[in-house]
Amino acid sequence: MCYIVPIIRPMPKNIMETEDYLSRMPFTIVFIDPLHNDFQGSSRKINEYIGRIPAALPRLHQPKFAEKILEMAAHCCNMRVVVRNADSLVKHELHYIVRNGVFCSDEKMWTFINDPDNLAVVVSQP
Repeated sequence: MCYIVPIIRPMPKNIMETEDYLSRMPFTIVFIDPLHNDFQGSSRKINEYIGRIPAALPRLHQPKFAEKILEMAAHCCNMRVVVRNADSLVKHELHYIVRNGVFCSDEKMWTFINDPDNLAVVVSQP
């Protein structure tokens, strides 16, 4: 059984050592990552990967393009992106970045994501 607290952005930019490219993306990002307990730790390698593609930086505000870049970066960091669509519980799409191997199956992952307690944590964040 997994007990992981989702980590949600935003955060003050002056805390980051590297630039925060994830904050430029037009959707909400939630990490499920047992290796790190803060947004900076979980997003560091993804931001480094995105920073190595200078041609992509001006287009990170475009939803489809940003989603593809995020998927590529997550794949290189041993993670994957899962999108939870908006419904009556959540007003907008949530993009979960899940570290590979955290959940035994997709069913357990979706049970964790759709758990009302976990959704309450995600929705209550600014």
